Amino acid sequence: MIKNELPALQAPYKLDAGEGLRYGFGSHLATFIARPQELGQAASGTILTGARGARFPNHRHGATHEALFVVEGAISLTLDNKDHLLTPGDYVNIPPGTTHGYEFLDHRGKLLSWTFGGNAADAYAVLGKPYAGAVYPESNEPINWSSLDSSVDTEVLAADRPAPHDPWTPKLTTAPNGKIPFVLAAGEGERMIAGDQVYTILGNQGHSDGVFISLLTEGPIGTPIPRHLHQKVTELFYCLNGELEMFVSDGFVTLSPGDFLHVPPRTPHAFQLKKHDTRFLGFITPGDFEPFFRYLCVPFDGYRYPLVPPPFRFDRVIQHLSELDLTILERPGGPPPQAPQS
Repeated sequence: MIKNELPALQAPYKLDAGEGLRYGFGSHLATFIARPQELGQAASGTILTGARGARFPNHRHGATHEALFVVEGAISLTLDNKDHLLTPGDYVNIPPGTTHGYEFLDHRGKLLSWTFGGNAADAYAVLGKPYAGAVYPESNEPINWSSLDSSVDTEVLAADRPAPHDPWTPKLTTAPNGKIPFVLAAGEGERMIAGDQVYTILGNQGHSDGVFISLLTEGPIGTPIPRHLHQKVTELFYCLNGELEMFVSDGFVTLSPGDFLHVPPRTPHAFQLKKHDTRFLGFITPGDFEPFFRYLCVPFDGYRYPLVPPPFRFDRVIQHLSELDLTILERPGGPPPQAPQS
């Protein structure tokens, strides 16, 4: 287990909150938490922060699919010529070719950006310089948007500040079908429950043509899920609230708010929620692992985990195990009891 550095190879690693490879441009800070070197595919994870008024003008990606999750603050987003007021917990799906741009409206804005299928995230390194600080630079230095050439899958359409649309476009409470842009309001999405844990699918495999899914998991202090591994699936964990204990490879790590964990294929892993009201965001690629959650869970109309949970339907996972990229390494409830030593 590698901690607090990007290993430049497909290995499990943890980054504490604020750690990663940082680039400053203007009054923005882009912190890479995962790159193609770690993910083994054209994909990246980046934390974006900035001062009030820091903005990335309208732009689009030719091949890159981007997903945004608002961690903190208030952010203005232009998406497909519509303006949205983003607040914590909102989720944005941005397929290739979609015009979008953002502006931080306060001094605490924080976006988690995942990109798949192209090198759009390389724009931050092209625009900026390596940066040692853990918070954004309060700088008036202009940004040279024209430095983004055709080698980076980020085309700036107009560097000037666009006229705002009025009023804000309402955010959705149900994600639409298909590979289209949308903004999903905090707490909304397709909710399911397994035992005492609520799973909310923010982005399903149909939203990205099977490239990835995005999933919000929340629950109280609970029992560990069984240790398991995947042959092809990569899992990316970002803790939002509470505390999450992860078994990875052959040891344990703890995720607190802002911590990130990369679990590549063929890595034994499991997790346990260690504090009440723990929430974490997961991106899973490829997205064809989605049926696992539909076998494990049942539909759920509530918004918070219930005091009396329904039965844990791991039996359905076992019935469909041959369909899934899943190797279970122990029975549900923990390792089998050891025989007493003579």
